[in-house]
Amino acid sequence: MGTPLNRQGGGGAFVVPKPSKTIDRRWAVLDAAALASRSAKSSRRSDRDGGDESASESGASALSNFLPPGGRAKAAPGTTATPRDLTSSPLRTWARWMRNSGKSSWFIPVLVAVALLVKFAVGLGGYSGLGAPPLRGDLEAQRHWLSLTSSSLKSTRLHQPSSYSVSYDRWYDHDRSYWGLDYPPLTAYHSLLLGALARLSSTTAPFVALRPESTSPAHHVSAWNAAMVGLERAGAMKSWMRASVVWGDLLVWITAVVTFCRIRGLTGLSQAVAALTVLLQPALILVDNGHFQYNSIMLGLTLWSVNLFHGGHDLLGAVAFVLSLGFKQMALYYSPAIFAYLLGKCLWIGGRPGMALLIRIGTATVASFALLFAPFLFPPSLLLQAINRIFPFARGLFEDKVANVWCALNVAVKLRDLASVGVLAKLALFATLCAVLPSVIGMLWVSHEAGRRSRASGTNTPDDTSVGNPPTLALLPHALFVSAMAFFLFSFQVHEKSILLPLMPLTILMGGREAGFGRLDWEWAVLLNNIGVFSMWPLLKRDGVGLQYIVVLAAWNAVIGYNPFKLRRSFVKYLSLASYAVAFLIHALELVAAPPAHLPDLFVVLNLTVSAGVFALGFLWASKRLVQEGWAAVGNAQF
Repeated sequence: MGTPLNRQGGGGAFVVPKPSKTIDRRWAVLDAAALASRSAKSSRRSDRDGGDESASESGASALSNFLPPGGRAKAAPGTTATPRDLTSSPLRTWARWMRNSGKSSWFIPVLVAVALLVKFAVGLGGYSGLGAPPLRGDLEAQRHWLSLTSSSLKSTRLHQPSSYSVSYDRWYDHDRSYWGLDYPPLTAYHSLLLGALARLSSTTAPFVALRPESTSPAHHVSAWNAAMVGLERAGAMKSWMRASVVWGDLLVWITAVVTFCRIRGLTGLSQAVAALTVLLQPALILVDNGHFQYNSIMLGLTLWSVNLFHGGHDLLGAVAFVLSLGFKQMALYYSPAIFAYLLGKCLWIGGRPGMALLIRIGTATVASFALLFAPFLFPPSLLLQAINRIFPFARGLFEDKVANVWCALNVAVKLRDLASVGVLAKLALFATLCAVLPSVIGMLWVSHEAGRRSRASGTNTPDDTSVGNPPTLALLPHALFVSAMAFFLFSFQVHEKSILLPLMPLTILMGGREAGFGRLDWEWAVLLNNIGVFSMWPLLKRDGVGLQYIVVLAAWNAVIGYNPFKLRRSFVKYLSLASYAVAFLIHALELVAAPPAHLPDLFVVLNLTVSAGVFALGFLWASKRLVQEGWAAVGNAQF
């Protein structure tokens, strides 16, 4: 985009600074030329491909994905703005019918109900560790933490499901051989709350019966095991645990998504389509509501921090992100982008106000962490114990086969045979920093340069305390994706479910098509979402949710109107077709043939190798897009 800096005031409306007349005339000429050039290219491409222009190619989508309240961007005189994406889909057809029937006020209730219904339906199937003692799986891990933390509560109003209890200072050290707590304190507090709710009723209290320690007499452990088998067969415990995930979705994740679409200028039909596209994302539904986890709370807290940044509430946004980190340490994947945005805003403001904001953000962040870890601060050994559990470096570079660089390389080069865990950890740290730092430096440079030019033109001064948001706020979703994907590809101890982190910011960018921009962003987002789900197939197959995998993935692609064969000719189209062909081939081979005895993980290795290649290309594409957007944000080039 060739526009000067977009700024957003505290009320959420965008305000365009008033540059000098010379600068204004220069940008008017460049804008007209750029728009005319894009229009001509779009026309030629449309004629070549035999279809209408559906949206801007990459269209400065981070700047234009979601338009500010008050209308669409206007083309310069004598030019034609990029036409709106008119691609049809069942989701748009439904939303259009709702609008034409005068039921627009029902958009939000209906989309929330649909999302919840899909989540409950997926939850009817199997889950991680079903009928697989002694450790079972992730549902048992979460249930165990509910019982572990809530066992410390003493009240006559709470039913006592077992005679065992563990005080808070032993949460991170209790029976570590059986699902020892290894998440930050907010997960423990969340488990404590759910455990307390379960203990309010004699019907649900047995769901959180604490397992005897592994050193207990064998008959005690056997009796507990028999009780758990009965609860598994009855199904009530599963339903209660499933409902706890959905309630977390509703309170944190769904509200964050709807709010994000609203504050980015989408209303009515467009808002409904964009929100439901995100809420029906297959990867998150299959992991949280199929496999069983509470990732939506972590992702929702991160998205709430972005929402608060848009409202100019930087301190609250920083606190929300600390809460996300306090829930699951994987939110660290986002921390470079959040850091770059907040520090960049301080540089953009400049002067004493910028320094004052930096101090306030730092104070709020430190205070939030201190409150989260307060019960574990003293003695210091208690804090170290928790940190060692949260960051288990001793486990090695990776535990399972994951679609990242290290696992893909390990197919040809056995890394763990060549170096110690300590050396591999340092190698992973170096590679992750090399992948992340360019985007961080770029965000900081854009903020500094934009602020300098703004102050030079007199539109912002260091004494101005009513400034809005820097142009890097519009770049934040792309920056979050680049940062998270860099961590997924190169960092230490990555799990296959961690692909949810880069997919979240990429999926919310898909709503840009509803504003008529970001066609390539949308196509890349669908491809990476589909391959992200495919990369988790070994996990989902093991959990017995293969049917849900097929139905949810196919349904999502259908309702959003995605057909890779109908995409216009581009690199992402050919990559998509090739990737899907290979994925289908791997599934077909797995269905009709067993792997060779000397290569038992053949299909898993093929899966991760293909997926890692697509993820790496997606990372390179997003890095290029971030450079384009950042360069355009300071007005130095036209893209």
